[in-house]
Amino acid sequence: MTRPAPREESRSLRLYARLLELYPTAFLQRHRAEMLQNFADLEDATASKAALWLLIGKDLTMSLIPHFFGSRLGHYVIAVLVTWILLFVVWYLFYGPTPGRPVLHAFPGVLLGMLSLYVATRLHGTPQGSLYVIGALVAAILLFTIGYFRYDSMPGHSILQVFGGFLIGMLSMSVAIRVYGMP
Repeated sequence: MTRPAPREESRSLRLYARLLELYPTAFLQRHRAEMLQNFADLEDATASKAALWLLIGKDLTMSLIPHFFGSRLGHYVIAVLVTWILLFVVWYLFYGPTPGRPVLHAFPGVLLGMLSLYVATRLHGTPQGSLYVIGALVAAILLFTIGYFRYDSMPGHSILQVFGGFLIGMLSMSVAIRVYGMP
């Protein structure tokens, strides 16, 4: 009797395996193989990759959010988000969507900066020891500097405020990870 040839691992399965690294290590040690097998079975049974990834995205979001926000780092992120949202709302109520109001444009940059550093740190290790994380920070600083010199004649340009917020978000998440540790 001949065995069937081993199936080559799909790109979707490899991507899902990387996304599983967002879960806590102790959880992965117990459930990683089972989760990968379930994904492979779902991938074989599903006709649409888009439907599969919508289901996986929903599952990852629903299972990671309670874990993250239950940690000390999650409490810090909640405090930062509430503070920024209050600043955003108060500033918007007083000044409206007028140009030259950096808090309105820095807010999305802060969120993106915090999220990008969290995901990069979770996937690639601590900010101190990962070239990827350091590279992302250096790239953001370079983009900000280039944007600053490119739009120097237009003070208060919104792209500068978004990138400035991005850098503030990365910095605040870096400090929080050092103080509170990863969840």
